[in-house]
This record gives sequence, C-alpha cells and structure tokens, in this order.
Amino acid sequence: MDLNLSYIDPISGYVIFSIGGWLLGLLSGLLGLIVIFFKKIVNFMRRHKFYFTFFCIIILVLFSAGFFFMKNSSQSGNFNRKIIILGMDGLSPKIMEPMMAQGKLPHFSMLKSHGSYKRLQTTNPPQSPVAWTAFSTGKNPAKTGIFDFILRDPKTYDLRLSLSNTTQGKVKSIIKDKRFWQYTSDKKIPTAIISHPLTFPPDAVFGTMLSGMGVPDILGTEGTFTFYTSEVLENKNTTGGKVFNIYNSRMMKLDFIGPKIKGFFKDAAHVKTPFRVVQKDKNTVYIIYENNKFELTVGEWSGWKEVAFKVGLFKKMRGVVRFYLASLEPEFNLYLSPINFDPKNPYFQISHPKKYSQELAEHIGCFHTQGMPADTWAVNEGRLGEDAALLQINTLLTEKKKILAYELNRFDRGLLFFYFGSSDVIQHMFWRYIDPKHPLYDDKAAQQYKTAIYDWYEKMDQILGEVMGHIGQEDTIIVLSDHGFGTFRRAVHLNSWLRDNGYLVLKNKSASSGQELLKDIDWTKTKAYALGFGGIYMNQKGREAEGIVESESEELKKEISEKLQTWVDQKHSEKIVSRVYLGQEIFWGDKANDAPDLYVGFHEGYRASWQTAMGAVPSELLEDNLKKWSGDHLFDPELVPGVLFMNKPLVQDTVSIYDMMPTILKMTGYDDQYIKALDLDGKSLF
Repeated sequence: MDLNLSYIDPISGYVIFSIGGWLLGLLSGLLGLIVIFFKKIVNFMRRHKFYFTFFCIIILVLFSAGFFFMKNSSQSGNFNRKIIILGMDGLSPKIMEPMMAQGKLPHFSMLKSHGSYKRLQTTNPPQSPVAWTAFSTGKNPAKTGIFDFILRDPKTYDLRLSLSNTTQGKVKSIIKDKRFWQYTSDKKIPTAIISHPLTFPPDAVFGTMLSGMGVPDILGTEGTFTFYTSEVLENKNTTGGKVFNIYNSRMMKLDFIGPKIKGFFKDAAHVKTPFRVVQKDKNTVYIIYENNKFELTVGEWSGWKEVAFKVGLFKKMRGVVRFYLASLEPEFNLYLSPINFDPKNPYFQISHPKKYSQELAEHIGCFHTQGMPADTWAVNEGRLGEDAALLQINTLLTEKKKILAYELNRFDRGLLFFYFGSSDVIQHMFWRYIDPKHPLYDDKAAQQYKTAIYDWYEKMDQILGEVMGHIGQEDTIIVLSDHGFGTFRRAVHLNSWLRDNGYLVLKNKSASSGQELLKDIDWTKTKAYALGFGGIYMNQKGREAEGIVESESEELKKEISEKLQTWVDQKHSEKIVSRVYLGQEIFWGDKANDAPDLYVGFHEGYRASWQTAMGAVPSELLEDNLKKWSGDHLFDPELVPGVLFMNKPLVQDTVSIYDMMPTILKMTGYDDQYIKALDLDGKSLF
C-alpha cells in the first residue's frame, strides 16, 4: 500500500441525491396510471388468446436457451493446479536479506533455496497504484493512465485522486485495460482476487473478488476519522479528520457524521446520527445510540458497531465504526474510525458476487471494507498514539488472516491472489525507530516500537508458512512486493524550487507562498509546475488551459533537469536528487500526453512534500520531516526494488514487476504468440 491521500483529499466525497416526501403524491398518481395500464393489458390478453399463447412459448424458449447458456458458462475449465500469489506491500530487500541470513525468516529462506529469489524492479514512479496496476496489466502508466496518486486535468488545472471514480452517485472503473484475472476468467479458471488495489468497483470474475485500495469510506473519501475532545484547540484544522471541541461532562451528546445529502431545494449537507456518551466511572463510559449500548474503557478499542444514516425516502446507508477512548481525565478524548461500508449490506457493490462480502462477514465476522483502512493520519495528527495504532494494525492483519484461511480451506484449484497492506503501513509509521539520523528518532523509545518493522516481517513469514502447507508439488506459489522501503528525513517543496528558479510565478508578487490546488499561480508567467510526488509539468501551450511554453519545451526540460540534479541540501551537505527522468523515456502509450514531462527520482531520505503533492507553494524549500510517517519509497526507483519469491527456478538476472502479467498468462495456458500480441511491457519469466 502507499500514501493515504484521502487525508489530503482534493475532493469532498460523493453527494447522495435525496428525493423527499413531497414526491409521495406524484408516486401515488403514477401507481394509479400503472394499475390502469395493467388492467388494459389483461383485457387485451383475454381478447387475443392465440397471440398471447404464442408469445408465452417464445419467452419460454428464450428462457430455456438463456438458462442453458448460463449453466454452460458457469462450468469450470480443466485447469487442475493451484497458483497462489501473495502481494505483500513494501517488503524491502534491505530488511529481508539480512533477516534471512540471520535465520529469522525460515519460510522465505526455504522458498528461496527450493525455488528462487530475486530483487524485483519496480515501476517509475515507485508508487503503489502505479506498481500494482503494472503488475495486473503488464503495462506502463502511459497505457493505463495511472501515473501518480494525484492526477490533473490540463484543460482546467483541476486535481483528482487516481484511486477511484465516484460521480453523481455512480461508481466507474478506473482501469480500462484487461487484467490477468479477466484472462483467467475467460478460460473458466476458478479465480479469487482479494483486496488487489484499484479494484473498485469489482470485476465480474469467474470466482470471487473483494475490492481493495480505492473503496471509500461512507463519506466518499479514502478515510476521514472523527475526534471529540474537551481540550482547548488553537487550530481545529486537522488533516484526515474532523475534530470537534466539546464540554467534558457526565453525559455528552455527540454525532456520527454521515454522507452529504442534497435535495431539490437545499444545499448538500452531512446527515448525522446522534449518540450519547455517559461516564460510568473514571475509566469507563457507556456509548448509547439507537438500540445499542456498550461499555468502553480508556485505552480500549471497541469492536465493530453498526450505524445507519437516512439518505432518502425509505433508504438508508449502513456503516460500521470502531471507537477508541484515549482519555477521560483531565480531558475527554474519543476517536471514531472512518465509517466503513457494512460488508453485510454495502451501499455500493464492493465484491463479486455482490453477496460475497456478506458471506465473508457471516463466516469471519465484520471487517474493514475501506480500501486503505489503516488510519495513519490520526497518528500523524496525534489523535492516536503508537500503542493504539499497533492495536489497529494488528486487527487489520487478524481480519486478513481470517479471510485468507476461509479462502484457502475451499481453494482446490485455480488462481488465488491475496493482498496484505499492513507490511507497508508499519514501515511508513515506525521507520523513525530504526533510523538514528531521522529527526524523530528516539533512542529511549519502547522496545516494541523499535522492533515493530522486524516483527512484521516475521508475521509475513508466518503467513507464508501457513500458505505453503496448502500447495502441492505441481502447484505454484509466488510472493512479491511492489517496491522496497527507506527513510524519509527531509520534505522537498518542488514548486518552491521552481518559484525560486524563475519557472513558477505567484499572482501576488509580494507573497512568499501559494495555497494548495495550484490556486495562487500566475499561469500567464509560469513555465513549469509540480504535482503529486515527483511529477513536473511544462505549462504547455495547446495542452494546458493557459499554457505559454511552445518550441522551447525540450530545452526547458533539459535545463530544469540539470539544475535539479545539482541541488544540494545546505543543512546536511547532501545531494537531494538522484536522477530526473524525461517523461518520454519512462512513459510510452496512448495516454502519454497526460504524463508528467519530468519525474524526479530523489535520493533516499528526501521526498516530495505533502504540499507539493497538492500543488502548494510553501515559503521554504526544504524542511525536516516531523511527521510520524517516517518511512517511504518515493525515491529513485533504482533505490527501492521490491522482492520476488517463487517455488520455481528462475534463470533471469533481472526481473521486473511488468513481467508478472505475462508470466501468469503463461502459467494459465496462454501461448507465447498470444501474449506477444497483447503489447505488454514485460516478458514471461518462463
């Protein structure tokens, strides 16, 4: 997994359009017309019995043919082996290789010795949406359109997330290219795809799919928490959540914040469901709402609790939420997780078949449905501490292990892909405990924080061991990560560098900074601007809405590239940029015109800032990373390869994540000539 960009979401979530009770009269009138219509139909059938009988026979024949086709199409092919692919996000060679040498990852070591292990070349840029899309399609970003977490519309300079597309209450697929599970489905190979990124809405596979990264919370964002506190706050603006100041009393009336509802005659507004918090004693409260009442103790997570929001006439949106009581005295602090869709009754379809999420909930209990479920920004903002975060991430892993066990116990042939994101999250949040040079390093920190990353690699090894017990000699098991990891010590403001070097101009000449979403940029004088986590775009005439760069574009790119590669951090006397890539050398395809013109590959320790991602222009050029999000992989891709393990021998010296798609096709019976005709950017490893 990667950066939870919902927390700096450029969109405000979806809006549900609600019809009010004033339409009841109109509906009643329509019902009357329908009754009259059907009465006339019945009278017609009585007068024309022959035609009616003939029509019924035709319908019966068509129904029988359809039933036969459906029955025939549901029959499995003759694929009698198992292919199990474990996607473990963010596993890094720099961590794995020493741990294997020390005997701490016995199952990975066994897979290496009896099969193969390679460092896996990641995508450029090394971001999870980009890399997992490349894995599943075998195509580079200019063919799929996934270049970054943040995408821009050059005609308007508007920004949007690349993870999902929910507009006017409808969900549309982001990825248009065919993915490997669609090819296995074509061959009627039983296929199970669990939590693969960018699978919302789910595809109709020959088997089951549970959507992953991209599934929003009930607000339509990628994860918005709620925090109630009695502490006096100077600034209530919180990234990734909604913070409410309340008066600490024995009984408090609070609200669940639901989706935005828009009626015919009113603006969109959040619908709310009230709940009460009643203090039982110094350490415990009662949470009371609707037909629910339960106790919650300081330092304790609740289980999943159901909550419903009225979003229309006779219509409700159902969600599930978890509570964490951080403190009662001297101040009251209560955290509510982002409200997930209830897997038993999700408002949008999050699985295929539609009832598969309900089936899982009935067998393993309630679980996170939000695509990026770990609330890292609540930790960044100090709303959750490290202990609470570890408990939450452990819960995520427990849920995933239950789903995996459920699938393995009924998996006898076909292909199973299963994604684990917690290995990525734990490194993002706890890297500062293993890097003595990080500005937040604490030598006196608790031991469980210092060992958290290594502990998680061992947890992944244990999972691998359990899965290996389910495969036979003829079966295939693959374990891969989409990228590696490293330390994130200094945040780089690319737009500020462009400003200081004369390539970007602010509207206000006396201003030293500009707001997010490119709001304060003077496009009539700006030649280049930065977005996302390393992308730089020329303000190209004929492409951008107010473009001014014409024939000098190539010279301008070269000039910016050369200057960036000489940029030195004066505080540490270190070079910031490893390499600047020209867009045309790393992106090729029919969507190349949407690609960044330059992509900055940073040295480890330096990363594009959150402000850069959202198109802001801070006053300073660099700053220490003082957020708990301290590990990352948004560096030069050459510095953060992933890993690939397989129980089959591989003789290739170099392997790329683009090679995985053609390899899977080869393993599932597609021949070389067919694969070659697909215009993929990798090659089969067999």
